[in-house]
Amino acid sequence: MNKNLLLLLLLSIGPGLLCAELRVPHIFGDRMVLPRERSIPVWGQAAAGESVTVRFAGQSVETRAGGDGAWKLDLAPEAASHASRELTIASASDMLVYTNVLVGDVWLLGGQSNMEDTLDNIYHGDVEVLSAHHPSIRLITIPVAALPKPTTDFLPINEHNGWTGRYEEKGSWFTCSPERVARFSAIGYIFGRRLHLASQVPIGLIDASVGGTTVEAWTTRSSFTRLAGSQAVLGGWEAKVAAYDPLASMARKRAAWEKDTEKRKKAGQAPKPRPVAPDPDPAFDRNNPGASYNGMIAPLAGFPMRGALFNQGYNNALGGSARPKLYAQTLQAMIRDWRAIFGPEMPFGIVALTAGGRPQTDENFEQRMVDPAPYIREGQLRAYREMELVGFAPAYDQQVPWYHPHKKLELGERIARWALATQYGLKLGWQPALCTESEVQEDRIVLRFDRAIQTHDGRPFEGFSIAGEDRHFHPAFAEYLKTGKDDKGRDQFDRTRVVVSHPAVRVPLAVRYAWARNPLGNACNSQHHERILPVPSFRTDTWDWPEAPAKGSAGEQAHRKAHNEARKQAESWAKERASARAAGQ
Repeated sequence: MNKNLLLLLLLSIGPGLLCAELRVPHIFGDRMVLPRERSIPVWGQAAAGESVTVRFAGQSVETRAGGDGAWKLDLAPEAASHASRELTIASASDMLVYTNVLVGDVWLLGGQSNMEDTLDNIYHGDVEVLSAHHPSIRLITIPVAALPKPTTDFLPINEHNGWTGRYEEKGSWFTCSPERVARFSAIGYIFGRRLHLASQVPIGLIDASVGGTTVEAWTTRSSFTRLAGSQAVLGGWEAKVAAYDPLASMARKRAAWEKDTEKRKKAGQAPKPRPVAPDPDPAFDRNNPGASYNGMIAPLAGFPMRGALFNQGYNNALGGSARPKLYAQTLQAMIRDWRAIFGPEMPFGIVALTAGGRPQTDENFEQRMVDPAPYIREGQLRAYREMELVGFAPAYDQQVPWYHPHKKLELGERIARWALATQYGLKLGWQPALCTESEVQEDRIVLRFDRAIQTHDGRPFEGFSIAGEDRHFHPAFAEYLKTGKDDKGRDQFDRTRVVVSHPAVRVPLAVRYAWARNPLGNACNSQHHERILPVPSFRTDTWDWPEAPAKGSAGEQAHRKAHNEARKQAESWAKERASARAAGQ
């Protein structure tokens, strides 16, 4: 039976029918971390009307299960503690004892493969693995599950990883050690390690990320349905689910297998294994809106998180299906959904969409700009700028060609600065410089930033582009605004203002910066310890990427054609620019 279907069946059966014994969700377990300095909720199932007592750190709290067997109580707040203690849950007939329990901060890690990417797979990851002797850091990876309805628990499993061909223990807490951390989220571990070292508080890390997932997969279906433009996505999924016929799917697969087998026999080749299962039910697809939320976030509901991190965007930035405006709405809806079950003021850190694909250069500058990826980053930045208690770490600056860049250590440290400054009271700069104003002055545009910036490599600014009415963005010349001279005749500059220009753009209208999937860009905060914080991608125009129409709709072909024409135009502009330069113009 399909793993997700089995999970849904087990967890949807009425508790009285499934069992009457005492039980709690699997987020509770040996080696776990309980939240500090706030009430500690504990909940579960027992026989209807049965008394349940929970004991921890000298506390003893009793409650009684309701008619449906459900019970819940709160332990009084506890201070952070590295002491290994027992959490005991007892009824008249059963007892659960969880050992080596600490009290500290628990952080939830979400997103897709760049959050899921493991520590042993990144640059410098080998030494990080060897150094991971942190008994007060605890790790749990939630089993992959996508469900059409929310569930209340997950099942621990030795899960097969298709990427690596290995089995991984998921659904249980482990003490951080070189052996256990190697297959854990790299960004998540680096983040949690820095928090632990700086705060000396026990840290629990819950990895609930899955490669290849869209933002709508992690949002409740009800929230997503209310968003303008969501029907272009929902309609396609609803049609897939309605049309799914496992018997017809099995028949098609067997017919295809028989045809292939005949060809192989004629060629003297052995046949492939006979298909034994139909195509997966799309209702259980990880990208069916709400499905990953239902299977991996909903089971954690009610567990107090100190905060959450999210690194995602690739699957929403695919050229033919990208909808940046919808993405921006959905990300904010997702944050509200997570806060609805973990606390309305839960801090939420965004690690922006990472770089990937062919790097932008002066030669291909225009072509690389025809890409929805920077618009997705814009939606992530918008959540940071518009919502309370949201952190943001740019991640475009790795300039590596693969969409799984292995420079994850920098990103974990970058977003940790936000958490340490805002949640642990440490004096650290973490906010990336933002462009707050632009002004056209004859043949140039003057940008104002909310703090001083510079280049991280000491070279002139790169990555700025400027365009006029034709929307041809040229790689621009950018320098600080000169404000005068000092008493020794030396030029003085305002390092919060940058002047952008290009000789071919006489009447400029717009500037873009680091505007590509894998962009040029070397601007960063100028404070010494903040030069690891890049200036985020931004634009001053309102020339949006067109939202993809519904798949199979009348507008799909026109959308694809417009995309191809934009690429051809960009290639033409790049050739014209190269010719003009060669001619000395």
